[in-house]
Amino acid sequence: MHRMDLMSKRDFFSVIPTQIALGNHDLDTYKHGWIYDINESVEIALAYEHRFHMPQIRPPIREPASLKGFTTSGQPTDFVPYEYGNAYYSFTFGPSKHIVLSSYSSFREGSLQHEWLLSELKSVDRSVTPWLIVMIHCPLYTTFKTHRHEIFITEAQAILEPLFVEYTVNFVIAGHVHAYMRTHPVAFSRRNPRGPVHIIQGNGGKAVCEPYHNETAEEWVAVRDQSQYGYGTLELFNSTHAMWKLIKTGHDEGREFEPNLNLLDEIW
Repeated sequence: MHRMDLMSKRDFFSVIPTQIALGNHDLDTYKHGWIYDINESVEIALAYEHRFHMPQIRPPIREPASLKGFTTSGQPTDFVPYEYGNAYYSFTFGPSKHIVLSSYSSFREGSLQHEWLLSELKSVDRSVTPWLIVMIHCPLYTTFKTHRHEIFITEAQAILEPLFVEYTVNFVIAGHVHAYMRTHPVAFSRRNPRGPVHIIQGNGGKAVCEPYHNETAEEWVAVRDQSQYGYGTLELFNSTHAMWKLIKTGHDEGREFEPNLNLLDEIW
């Protein structure tokens, strides 16, 4: 099956509101296989832009990207020429403001995405939307060994985290790492009640077997798991109370699964 064939089954997308954040595979540099002529350029995020319709700020700006900027597995090594469109956007849902960022469009100071993000954060009225939630593919915090040195993580820590703390973002929800993690409220690598809760919800599909960076979890980690599949739900009850649940759906091959204990994590 072609990896995008699932999009032809539109029943799910016709009944479930779906807001997406750009991931590395959505850049879609797979052209003639994983063996590249690095002197080629590709039109990135072609299917991603045409198959989804997010609440766009303005039409996308996409330029051909040189394959010199990608590994042979399709992982970008630097920011790509992709702005607006489905790359980054925001929406309001009930008492919550959601800001969806692109890990792979530049968010350095002075960039289009950075200027737009600043404007969005400054415009949030917490009397109307008391909950402020950020979605981004690459996590700012990770207890796992893989990906932690990518610039999309290290520069997000340096550039985005001060903004998230200053504007009291409640949740930062990420993926990329194929495992699960939830932090305590954290700011600058210290537990801090004014900091966001960071969640890696990357255990929904591909094998969940990411190794931990350290045998002992960092002090800001509340829950971590690299063996169980699952999905998360976030319920906002009022302006001060919310409930996050991680519901197990399966387990990595060779790991024990307890189907009657379907909650992997729950926090009120």
